[in-house]
Amino acid sequence: MGSVLVHIGYHKSGSGWLRRLFFSNPASGFGWVGKTSRDHPVRRLVGARPFEFDAAALRDEFAPRLRTIENKGLFPVVSFERFSGNPFSGGYDSKEIANRLAEVFPDARILVVIREQRSMIVSTYKQYVREGGALPPRNFIKPPTSKSMRVPWFDVRHLEYHHLISYYRQLFGADRVLALTYEQFVADPVAFVQEFARFAGRPLGDDAIRSLPFDQRSNPSPTAPAIEMRRWLNKLGVRSELNPSPLFTSPAVKRLAIKVQRTTLVPRPLVRRSEAKLRETVAATVGDRYIESNRISAELTGIDLAALGWLL
Repeated sequence: MGSVLVHIGYHKSGSGWLRRLFFSNPASGFGWVGKTSRDHPVRRLVGARPFEFDAAALRDEFAPRLRTIENKGLFPVVSFERFSGNPFSGGYDSKEIANRLAEVFPDARILVVIREQRSMIVSTYKQYVREGGALPPRNFIKPPTSKSMRVPWFDVRHLEYHHLISYYRQLFGADRVLALTYEQFVADPVAFVQEFARFAGRPLGDDAIRSLPFDQRSNPSPTAPAIEMRRWLNKLGVRSELNPSPLFTSPAVKRLAIKVQRTTLVPRPLVRRSEAKLRETVAATVGDRYIESNRISAELTGIDLAALGWLL
């Protein structure tokens, strides 16, 4: 199997833009292998039960897909933010997935994109509500705990990035793992993609840079007031895997909830106050717990995280 770039996420760090507008754009010089069907090998890298996972069979399935991309003169990319773990379940299987990737793509180059934790949690919480969650922010960040540990919940430790970066470096070698930040992507998307393109051995020319849609947003976030309205509707009548027991289940309430989360009718001053309150709640709940992890991450990546607004 030839060279491949494996982009592992994290969630809420520009993965949608990279996948849809960069890796799927032939002008970039890269080609995304996709993950269209439920039975796609990318999804089975994550979803196969431990005793059913078959690395050799998956390598055989990926091989023709990668060759098809290479035959077009493109560099193959396997991209799925779920590889870094799901934030709603605390990334409980992120190490298992890393081991699987090392078995299937032992010579891969790994791209991981991290994001300042307070900003990450705000964005993740909004996504949680959009997908049916009904907990208020504090309860989402600090969910119930039990000795039996029956169900994985959101876990603030999932965003101590140095653990996953260090482990991938152990599996693939430090020179084959590149960590960048979402803040770098926002500040200078051209420099951001140029850096990992060089890392993959496919530097971008001027023509490619001019043709890429750096001004497009892939997944705009709802406002805090819209999210709060959606949360109450979820609690009332929207059943989902994140909210299995609403007061009742109503398709009409679900349609209204989806419509509400898209509303732009809330006055701007209220939006600003609500956004500030949500961010203050997250910051107060998290406190300074990420400082030590961020110091280690800064050493591992060589990035001045403090200059990007991270707590160090």
